[in-house]
Amino acid sequence: MLFNGLSKISAPLSVNLEVTDKCNLSCSFCFNAAPAYEDLMQSSTLHQDQKNKSLNLKMVRNDDLMNTKKERLLRILDVLAEAGVFQIRLFGGEFTVFKAWREVLKYAHEKRFLISFVSNGFLLDEEDVELLSKYGVKDCTISVHGPAEVHDRITRVRGSFDRAMRSFKLLEERGITVSIAYTPIVENLKHVYNFVELLKTKYEVKHFSISRLFNDNRYKHLKLSDYHYLLREIEKCHLQLGVNISLADSFPRCQVPVKHWRYLSYCSQGVGFAQVDFNGNLKHCSATSKPIGNLLESSVQDLWVEKLEAARKLDHLPKSCKICPIFCGGGCTVSRGVDHQFAPDEFIPWPMDEGWIDAILKAGFNRIRRIIFSIFYSNQKEFSKISIPIYPKVGQRYRIRKESENVYLCMLEGSGTKSLSALGAHVLALLTGEHTLDSIMEDCRMSFPRCTRQEVEDTVRSLL
Repeated sequence: MLFNGLSKISAPLSVNLEVTDKCNLSCSFCFNAAPAYEDLMQSSTLHQDQKNKSLNLKMVRNDDLMNTKKERLLRILDVLAEAGVFQIRLFGGEFTVFKAWREVLKYAHEKRFLISFVSNGFLLDEEDVELLSKYGVKDCTISVHGPAEVHDRITRVRGSFDRAMRSFKLLEERGITVSIAYTPIVENLKHVYNFVELLKTKYEVKHFSISRLFNDNRYKHLKLSDYHYLLREIEKCHLQLGVNISLADSFPRCQVPVKHWRYLSYCSQGVGFAQVDFNGNLKHCSATSKPIGNLLESSVQDLWVEKLEAARKLDHLPKSCKICPIFCGGGCTVSRGVDHQFAPDEFIPWPMDEGWIDAILKAGFNRIRRIIFSIFYSNQKEFSKISIPIYPKVGQRYRIRKESENVYLCMLEGSGTKSLSALGAHVLALLTGEHTLDSIMEDCRMSFPRCTRQEVEDTVRSLL
């Protein structure tokens, strides 16, 4: 019997950099306001070199404290760059609340990171957007949680909807692609379709991501039936309004109708994605309050490889996940609450609550469902029909690193991550728009005598 598992790589590829835990809005559902998360932030102290100076934070001037935090963030960027991280996503809290965020942005650009951000859009102005564009930001996320009245009520700040949409317009005008992030709660669940329709017709928004609500005693939680309703609304938005929309946080496919699988996303937590806060705490997920270590005290590679070994073996998941033919990673490991580090999704059982007979029956049923999906709902492109230009060129920026002897990991900006062979990495370096397919083939045969023309053509197609 084959068992599922999560891939192991030497370091994350993309990192949410929590520049600050402070925010200028007060959304009731935010995981930053969860007691366990606040405890983490309050208990976190400065790195050892600051401790040795007996620095009393309560007695330091605000400017000195900001400079200390900024210097620490720049050191964190140094560590992440050395570890081979490709992408930095400025995060919070609300990152624009931190006065030195522009210097952090500039330094990340100098370190050759691909850069994105998540923001509520309240503080961004024309000058900020110009700066973001200057330093290479191509895409970002702005959080909006309903029509104006609903959004302002949720954030508890009047005018926050208008400020967010003003930022959306400024960003789009500068050529930065914006996705609108919407967190469903009881108060806004029934507004999804009207909200998406409003933003598409009035503001020409094309991209939406729907988040999940983490379990917490501070608010009424969503039931599985609520998520089924939400997926029906997502499908309606996609089919009737023609927008790109999905449930962004991982959700167990075994709990969702087959026709809605195409609206579900996978989560790369603990594999290619991590979060690092301003103290250097490294976490596999943005929402958890439990770090796996501190990258200012231990190497990123040691933490990433060793501390997540049990999670990659799926010790926290029920048996049915370990043999599932539609393996989704077990849904969201923090959906039960931010005080969890690794737990099964709230809509699937704990490991001790499921026997092998039930697990095998579920796996068989899901195998049938996978066949149904591939026949009726899969929307894969016909690979062989992708045409190759006379002078093929990768149009977007990319980062690449060697992971092992014949494995390279590559992130193409806006297109996700790919695993390449040594031949694939060689081909990628030649896709500059200066070489014909024939000359690329000739070059490849010098370094890889056994490669075929079909291999090279398929590799080129996969990268265009």
